Amino acid sequence: MNFKKVHPDFGIEIKDIKINKINHQEITEILNLFEEYSLIVLKNQKITNEEQLDFAKNFGELEVTKPGTIGSNSNLVILTNMDEDGKVVDDSHKQAKNDRANQQWHSDSSFKIHPAHASILNGRTTPKIGGSTQFICMRNIYKRLDQSIQKQLDNLDAIHHFAHSRSKIDSSMVSQIELDKFPPVIHPMVKINPVNNKKAVYFGSHTKSIKNLDGDESSKLLKYLNDFINNEDYIYSHKWDDFDLIIWDNRSMLHRGQPYDVTEPRYLVRATVSDTMSTGTYL
Repeated sequence: MNFKKVHPDFGIEIKDIKINKINHQEITEILNLFEEYSLIVLKNQKITNEEQLDFAKNFGELEVTKPGTIGSNSNLVILTNMDEDGKVVDDSHKQAKNDRANQQWHSDSSFKIHPAHASILNGRTTPKIGGSTQFICMRNIYKRLDQSIQKQLDNLDAIHHFAHSRSKIDSSMVSQIELDKFPPVIHPMVKINPVNNKKAVYFGSHTKSIKNLDGDESSKLLKYLNDFINNEDYIYSHKWDDFDLIIWDNRSMLHRGQPYDVTEPRYLVRATVSDTMSTGTYL
């Protein structure tokens, strides 16, 4: 299987693979590469929803899309700035606010009791101006932190809450159904990959605070980590072409969208695989 690295420390682009014509050996190779490189880019994947779901099932059990999101109660998330009539929404629309919320560094579904394992995102219609998706490998962040910080994080848990991340955009955008369904959950601040035992720092925009630290200590440590990761050397920025498919490991990656010309239509489809081997606890 031919591939090239997209960043010196993580991520690859695989050539000459079509996921709707993939064989068992190729799937096995992709799964192995996923564990090793955490991010895979596949170009020109013009696929149906069903083909995307069939491919995603190779990574594990699919998430059911949460209430308040387009695609709710299915296994697909629709990320778009268009309404049901295909018209681009204005800045006050919930979909536009969700866009802005997703421009914060995050790991998908870290606010759930079972967070996300793999995300499989297909860009069906992508903006020509802006709209890149950026990625950071949190394994590399862990390795680059001072050993004293590593040891501290090894023994800490963090509180993740969906309402916390959305409140940074608009305190009223989370519905009562979402509040009831997603109370705060606790996850470790360091995740260990069960296949290769590599450690990754685990936090993001859904992280409200660090358990067992007082408010000031928690805020200082989270600020330190946020400042640390915002280094261009650590970031891969993916400029979308229509029908790109990106697969990433939420256990070891943070990602965020970038601003774009909001008058341009945008339509991406994501299948999300649940990390059934990781179970958080409710606060």
